[in-house]
Amino acid sequence: MALYNLLQMAVQDRYLIFAHVPLWSFVSVEATGKARTGLLNHMALKRVDFVLVHPGSRHVEQVVQIEDTASGHHQAERQRVIESVLDAAGIKLVTVRGAKSYTIPDLTALLGLAPDE
Repeated sequence: MALYNLLQMAVQDRYLIFAHVPLWSFVSVEATGKARTGLLNHMALKRVDFVLVHPGSRHVEQVVQIEDTASGHHQAERQRVIESVLDAAGIKLVTVRGAKSYTIPDLTALLGLAPDE
């Protein structure tokens, strides 16, 4: 919850933030037949921690994932699927460490948002 609140302050009114969003709900799969089914099966039950949505276009522009330092093989495979899908969709992925404390300027820099002058 603390990270969500910091993200909210960092992005201000530039993005809407949603938490624990299923990957398939914001990525369009244009394949057909077995290729589509296979890709959707890989994406099934995969969630991202936070999505940053442009309020005008309503497109997901960035995804913020919390790095799990104690991840096993299953978690690593899950992360690889998420990374490959986001890369193919052209969506920026930002990873934050769960054990680290962040400030608003830290998050602003990680997200590539220049401070208003």
